[in-house]
Amino acid sequence: MIKTVLIIIDGLGDAPIKELGNRTPLESAFIPNIHYIATKGEIGRINTVFNGFPIESMVCIMGLLGYEPENFYPAGRASFEALARGIPLNENDLVLRCNLISLDETKEIITDFTAGLITDNDAKKITSRIKLPFSNWELYPGQSYRNTLIIRNANVDPKTIKCAEPHMNIGKNIKHILPDFKIKSEINEALNDFLLDTRNQIKEMNIPDCKADMLWVWSPSIKPNWPSFFSRTGIKAGFVGALDFLHGIAMAADIDYDIIPGATGYIDTNYKTKGEYGIKYLHHYDFTLIHINATDEEAHQLNYMGKKQAIEFIDKEIIGTVLQELEKSYKDNYRIIVCGDHETRSTDGKHGFAPVPYALYGKDVKENNHSNTWNEKICNNYPAQASLSFLQSKIKP
Repeated sequence: MIKTVLIIIDGLGDAPIKELGNRTPLESAFIPNIHYIATKGEIGRINTVFNGFPIESMVCIMGLLGYEPENFYPAGRASFEALARGIPLNENDLVLRCNLISLDETKEIITDFTAGLITDNDAKKITSRIKLPFSNWELYPGQSYRNTLIIRNANVDPKTIKCAEPHMNIGKNIKHILPDFKIKSEINEALNDFLLDTRNQIKEMNIPDCKADMLWVWSPSIKPNWPSFFSRTGIKAGFVGALDFLHGIAMAADIDYDIIPGATGYIDTNYKTKGEYGIKYLHHYDFTLIHINATDEEAHQLNYMGKKQAIEFIDKEIIGTVLQELEKSYKDNYRIIVCGDHETRSTDGKHGFAPVPYALYGKDVKENNHSNTWNEKICNNYPAQASLSFLQSKIKP
């Protein structure tokens, strides 16, 4: 079996930045290892967006792994985060991502969906003190601003709930985008009243230097039920990443993973250790998925230089490390794929629907890149491939 490594750089695609000479962060980054893969092998684009589904990592990565969103997307990522944290779920439970967010001085306009990248410690102070309106409501702390609200036995179809993603609604008035249940439910009114009340509750906590002003729910979901990745591909797999919802995807697909020391999901993540775990996994599994989130976070913060820097860190500490080991230990019996999951623009911090660039190098891969570089502009010369069939066509001999 060919050893295959898929490296997903979250939010990789971008728009041209004036301050970068009208180049994208990818186009302006120093990435010799990615350029080696791209110029020696195959490049192109993958269409990771699905009509009727949100443009977000959860859906896009499901598609890349070959899981059809119409069959396996539980309407949101929150249940996967709960799964990763060992929180038991029942079929009728409603699970919601519960962000800590910042508001403007009027306490009505969203200014930051991360509450200033709130620390785990401050986030836990808030979630432990919040007063919930009913005994069947449960609030669990997560990673930084990412928390989980569970309404037990809600018996509500999450697909009938419209929730605004906070990172896509910076500058919006909260009262205009509160959760909206399409089917009338008492839970809807209670939930909106609770969210608005958290502004007072958090203010009264008076936590020094804390930028959190409110809880905000989105990504409603239910307990996932997936077949294993092995049962669908016949391939044993391992996953290297930091975020809870991705650990949840791994658990749902029965893909092995470890908690990576120093992996944060931000630009300060431990790139070197991720690369080392990538090497460890490729010795034990025929397919290894490595995900890095820092690029997406920097783009959401409109920090194009941070995104460029993160791409360079990834190229040096992860891609270079893994590529060197593949060439040393597996010679011509490997394939390495580098791609994004979706576009995240540093100009406005929003996800885009453009197909993502990819580069593939290894056994039986024919060179098709006649340029000495790799970026969105060059990949746009190639027709976009469908994500559901992309990976399986590349991981099998």
